[in-house]
Amino acid sequence: MDDMSAEGAWPITDIRAFLEGGWSLSRTINDLRQNMPGAMQGHAVIGPAGDRFEYREEGELRFGDYLETVHRVYGYAFPEPHRAEVHYEDGRLFHHLDLSTGFWTVEHLCNEDTYRGAFRIDGPDVWRSNWFVTGPDKEIILDSRYQRQSP
Repeated sequence: MDDMSAEGAWPITDIRAFLEGGWSLSRTINDLRQNMPGAMQGHAVIGPAGDRFEYREEGELRFGDYLETVHRVYGYAFPEPHRAEVHYEDGRLFHHLDLSTGFWTVEHLCNEDTYRGAFRIDGPDVWRSNWFVTGPDKEIILDSRYQRQSP
């Protein structure tokens, strides 16, 4: 991903208010072991859902001739205005997220796989994430760009 650094990132003082709403989502996926690029186009909605705050994404995933509609759900908690805790759908903690500087990196171990992530806020209506996932059977780069949708 180009320029996934802290320089020039847009600081966030209220992460919940920033993230809430609808986002168009464009993701590139690069499977380095199979030398196979892929892409996902879709949308994400972040907001209240029952008694919790949720991230819900849906999109069309394409790898060569393979095409599938994919879904993902995460729960969010906000212990401080500039910080979030991101949870898997079953409630387990995935990672912390602090966007007070507009940039954040994280590492998460999942069984034998390692997820290294970076998040960057580019302005009031654009943010990006990059994940580098390595493990015994995988080496994948996921670059996502979120653009706020008009209300």
